[in-house]
Amino acid sequence: MEVIYVKDYEEMSKKGFELIKKVIETKESPVVSLNTGGTPKGLFQHLVEEINQGLDISNTTIMSLDEYMGPKDAVYTVRNFMHKRLFDLIEQQPKNIFLMDGSTEDAESEIKRYKELLENYPRDIQLLGLGTNAHLGANEPGTPFDTTMFLAQHHESTIQSTMKEYGITREEAPTEMLTLGLKEIAEAETVLLLVSGKHKAQAVKDLIEGEISPDCPASILRECKNAIVIVDEDAASLLNK
Repeated sequence: MEVIYVKDYEEMSKKGFELIKKVIETKESPVVSLNTGGTPKGLFQHLVEEINQGLDISNTTIMSLDEYMGPKDAVYTVRNFMHKRLFDLIEQQPKNIFLMDGSTEDAESEIKRYKELLENYPRDIQLLGLGTNAHLGANEPGTPFDTTMFLAQHHESTIQSTMKEYGITREEAPTEMLTLGLKEIAEAETVLLLVSGKHKAQAVKDLIEGEISPDCPASILRECKNAIVIVDEDAASLLNK
């Protein structure tokens, strides 16, 4: 695992975008899997600007890390985020858009469908954010490192983060999520984790200085030579070194 320390959110967003841009520019048929939420908003802005200025994504496949269970048009869905912050803002569309369907009543069939897509479209880069309890995707503490795509139950801290991010009530907040497992996350050619803010500082400390354990899902990245973690000063504020 390579750790890159940067000054602030903007520098983190730009450096993360540059790594994704390099994949798009150098791979013949790039496959980019994105996450959503507060952390990647700046990266998405850079991506939109560059595409509209000529970055060629005509042969790129876009995939997703996870999806909340709920109506497709709900404010919190990954699908909604992707369209409002990327697809609806760019003139040139990617070759393929493969998102999960969180509105399904048959989660097992949806998991089977998406696993087949993962096999047919190996990811060149997987973008990640870090939960305050060190979760990746919806892999909450205690999730075994060899877990593959599954229907996850959110911990309360994750539900509260979703409520804050999207301005919704506890009753409106989703409690389940389709997610790639930790095994699948680690299998991308490059795994890119972005972390910003003092509210993530304890999770960063656990990731970098704590034990490698399912109790800290993100600690799996310490065993991944293909992992790059970009951390800003606030998020690194509790580190001993």
